[in-house]
Amino acid sequence: MPGRRAVTKSLLYTIRQGPPDGAPFFVLHDRYESLEHAEALGARLGEDRLRIAVRAPRVQTMGGSGMTRGHFWYIGPRERPELSTLGDGLYQLELLIDETWQAYGQRPLGLLGRGEGGTIALLAACLFPDRFSHVVALDAVLPVNLADMPIEPRRLDGVNVLLAGPDDHHSATRLANKGATVTSLEAADNAAFASFLRSAG
Repeated sequence: MPGRRAVTKSLLYTIRQGPPDGAPFFVLHDRYESLEHAEALGARLGEDRLRIAVRAPRVQTMGGSGMTRGHFWYIGPRERPELSTLGDGLYQLELLIDETWQAYGQRPLGLLGRGEGGTIALLAACLFPDRFSHVVALDAVLPVNLADMPIEPRRLDGVNVLLAGPDDHHSATRLANKGATVTSLEAADNAAFASFLRSAG
């Protein structure tokens, strides 16, 4: 089924696929990827969920050629985002999250992100935990400079988080300390991924 564009207040470009009454999941791609990568990642959620692929707000070109290399959420290392670029993207994502939450009857949403997109997914859950029930972060990290950011992360009670990939920065422990129910895997194999999603309804 072809993806559908949606008109929103957010400047983020999205494609929606799946049944309109399915459980909504935002899908966020890695640094220097594109909307098509988010769509492909979202396919792992299955056909019964409403998959909202989101393109990161900033574009990276290839030298002076003007050709697009891909899109990204922030500059700096994945584990230590630069705050001004991060803030722009989070604000636009907040608009999209709130509109979607209202449009779908204030039902719990899901987040799936890979790499930099997974880091954004974890941050979004920390900022708006009342909007989300399940978060899947692949090869991602909760920023180590979170305490230095001018934001107030909230408790994550009731939020289920699947972390897949290396956890060099102890994201699982830090998320659990905030109240999240965390499942950690070395890699998101299909069986473990499916089991986690079944708990999302």
